[in-house]
Amino acid sequence: MNHTFKILAVLSLSAGLAACSTSNENGKDLSQQTVEYSCGKGNTQPLSVQYTFQGEEALAAKVVYANQAMELTRATTSNADMVGNTFRGNGYTWTTNKFTREDVGSVDGKMLTQDAQQGASGQASTVGNVLVSDCKVGGA
Repeated sequence: MNHTFKILAVLSLSAGLAACSTSNENGKDLSQQTVEYSCGKGNTQPLSVQYTFQGEEALAAKVVYANQAMELTRATTSNADMVGNTFRGNGYTWTTNKFTREDVGSVDGKMLTQDAQQGASGQASTVGNVLVSDCKVGGA
């Protein structure tokens, strides 16, 4: 009886460990993909973005523009990503058309903005100054 109990315990433990190691099967592993954009009038301003995905969903974007790197996280609250993807952090916002991990390399970016304080008569508000816009994948 004791021997049977030990075998069942070992089988149960093995099954539990096997279940823990199958995270790759459900597509939730992290992956990264870098996309090069050409932005602005005449597509003369380079911008590079390294996206981090969990499965098909973008979680974060590391934007490099004008020799400055910005770490941004995807905004999923309210209506921020209904028609595109929005990434925010450290006073910057990067917006793109809607994409997944599969088609990120063929979807254009919209604009990179930097938050700035604007105020009149003691009323301060935050506005987004456009740093670059009309970003095409690979300069297309």
